[in-house]
Amino acid sequence: MKKLLMVLCVLLLAVCLFAQGGSEDSAPEPEQKAAAPTQDGKIIVPYWRCYTGKSAEFVDGIIEEFNASQDKYVVIPEYNGGYYDQFAKLMATDRENLPAMCNSSSETVGSYLHSGLVKYAQDFIDADSTWSYNFYGNLVSTYGINGRLVGIPLGFSLSGFFYNADVMAKAGIDPYSLTSFDRVYAAALKICEGGYAKYGLAEEHSGIWANYCFHREGLYTVDNNNGVDALPTKCLYNEGPLKEICFNYYKEWADLGAKGYVYPVGSKIKTDLIPAMGAGDLAMIITTNSYKSTLQQVFEQTGGNYGFVPMFSATDNGKQTGFCSSGNGFFIIDNGYPEQQQGAFEFIKYFDSPSVQLRWMAQTGYLPMYDAVAQTPEYQEILKTDNYTAKVLEALGKSDTSAFYAFTAVNNIYSPAGATCLEAVINGADVQASIDQMCETINEAFKMYNLTNR
Repeated sequence: MKKLLMVLCVLLLAVCLFAQGGSEDSAPEPEQKAAAPTQDGKIIVPYWRCYTGKSAEFVDGIIEEFNASQDKYVVIPEYNGGYYDQFAKLMATDRENLPAMCNSSSETVGSYLHSGLVKYAQDFIDADSTWSYNFYGNLVSTYGINGRLVGIPLGFSLSGFFYNADVMAKAGIDPYSLTSFDRVYAAALKICEGGYAKYGLAEEHSGIWANYCFHREGLYTVDNNNGVDALPTKCLYNEGPLKEICFNYYKEWADLGAKGYVYPVGSKIKTDLIPAMGAGDLAMIITTNSYKSTLQQVFEQTGGNYGFVPMFSATDNGKQTGFCSSGNGFFIIDNGYPEQQQGAFEFIKYFDSPSVQLRWMAQTGYLPMYDAVAQTPEYQEILKTDNYTAKVLEALGKSDTSAFYAFTAVNNIYSPAGATCLEAVINGADVQASIDQMCETINEAFKMYNLTNR
């Protein structure tokens, strides 16, 4: 583990040396370039994206539509690997070769916020009298600081858990009563010990779910106001009000793992977890609602029923008033070409329009990002035959903006450290020692980044 930590730290330091600034006000505004490159008389808008497969095909189709819809801009996409690969390349690229925009996950907003790479999206919105998208509150708190958007969401998914409704019914469990992980843990015990399913619980392997759970509890996971006021200097899993809650959370996972009630960690959600749930071998999967279409296909074949419950807090005493947003967002890159940046904003407006969003949601399983989409006749028709989305939207309508993912600049270490901790305790490692190691890994990453980005 120590050797792995050293390797991670060296890699992190190498990336940090390319950093272009620590925060919105940390460096003077660089001089803008005179004219953007053109193609056939249109301003080129370079777009770095991470999509593959059907999602890439869809996005490329929307790019073609946008390029044909007006005569000023031409968006040119380029694939750059996963989110962290792309971010590392952005940080290491000379300014004149940067794209005008990119997309990344909601958990990486802090990386872009603290990087010095981005132009605040809110500045473009404020200057546009035609902007009319009133995003839901948890999207604003996830993608913005004090109501000012750093990036602009392009797809909204909500964390929580899918469940096999037939297993739950046989076990006599109301899935919507599982509003805390304490309750999820108890339900998994009842299901497995009663013989209703072999496995009570699984998660799409990631470190984000614990943080979502703690934020819904009403607790921050890093200092400096969860990264809002300044770069985080330490995580809070081992101190203050979160310490006992964090320990109990991982202790419950450890107990389920010791009993054999957790589906093997690291299994793939589409090829392993969802088929197991469809077969009735697995009761619950912690993930986001964006896998709805995959669930539907599997359960149509098995003839079973499924549902989805929005994210729980850690305990029954949790605040439970806010939901972190999952999904994807756009970031406008400060590459020195204002015309390219404006073109990026125009494309984002097009992509987030109701007509495009309705098609994108059908492709991905994403939720509406604002009421004007949710209230369209087309989406209202979908809700008539949907078995849970109306309840999810109802829960969102009652939520506030208190929950948001920590704004860390090194989520490529922060989030995987949580996944490593969970895997360790499920496989029998000491709970407190695993939490201590997670904190050491994260705090060392914060320290190294902050040394080069003040």
